[in-house]
Amino acid sequence: MIRFAADYFDGQTSRAHPVEATVEAGQLLVQGENIAFALPLDRIQVAPPAGQARSVVHLPDARELHSADRAALLELNHLTASARPERWAHLLESRLRFALAALVVSVFIVFAGLRWGVPAVALLATHTLPGWVEQRIGEEALALMDRVSLSPSKLPAVRRQALEQKLAAQCSKQACPPFRLLFRDSRLFGANAMALPGGSVVVTDALVRLSHQDDEVLAVVAHELGHVQHRHGLRLALQSIGAGAILVAVTGDIGSVTDLAAGLPSLLLQNGYSRDMEREADAYALAWLKTACIPPARFADILGRIDTGAADKTSLLDSHPGTQERIKPFLTAGGCT
Repeated sequence: MIRFAADYFDGQTSRAHPVEATVEAGQLLVQGENIAFALPLDRIQVAPPAGQARSVVHLPDARELHSADRAALLELNHLTASARPERWAHLLESRLRFALAALVVSVFIVFAGLRWGVPAVALLATHTLPGWVEQRIGEEALALMDRVSLSPSKLPAVRRQALEQKLAAQCSKQACPPFRLLFRDSRLFGANAMALPGGSVVVTDALVRLSHQDDEVLAVVAHELGHVQHRHGLRLALQSIGAGAILVAVTGDIGSVTDLAAGLPSLLLQNGYSRDMEREADAYALAWLKTACIPPARFADILGRIDTGAADKTSLLDSHPGTQERIKPFLTAGGCT
């Protein structure tokens, strides 16, 4: 015989009525002050306890019994053979091996989502977001960088204009994505260049000073144009923000654009682009240099000077390819195409 104390709720009010429930001859008998009724077991459903919560016996007409007698309610649950989801939750949480298996599966799902799911969704969103959204993100990112990490270029205007003219001349001969070349001074970024969403390409004074000839600067800019062409800046922002950025893409809630832009500079500085993104940009730069009849080795030369302290080997955990791996195609490439 199963017997347990419970609180009875009549489905009409929120008042709890103390009762005693008994199971006899295939029926649930409930008795209390001015309360007495019986129900066949096939008309009730038992929600077994989840964690420390009390179990609930669901009765017809939205009535319920709430009880803390875990043993009695588990036994009643077996008798009713309830198929409610709560029963499976209790079964899983009460078995250590199931809990460990669920933990492993959860970790794998999270890893797979971050490793493959988020990049895939970000790539899809990159092709569906309107161009003005990308432009807005780039403008916000540049404005933040100008306040925090960048300052006006100290290069002579003649030097900047010469580089701009040479780049414009090359882009008049071959297809270049829409871009805006900007020069900035920065102690934080050092000798570097960065492509922002929307087509802004920032080149630091230190990079220009590090170069031995203009073709080296153009080679680095060509690499950044590859990031612009493939919209890598936007993809990186979407991947890093994750669900929030995906929500922007799906719902059109552009209120989060400022948040995306605010985090982008630090993401580019600290983590850089992924291996695949760097390889795509390098492939674009190599083809661009060959079409421009600029020796591809110019890119290898300046990259070697920029990354003098970088490791040449990569592991599965590295976010981008090593310097030697990157410059090899530029050293073995042929001439003009």
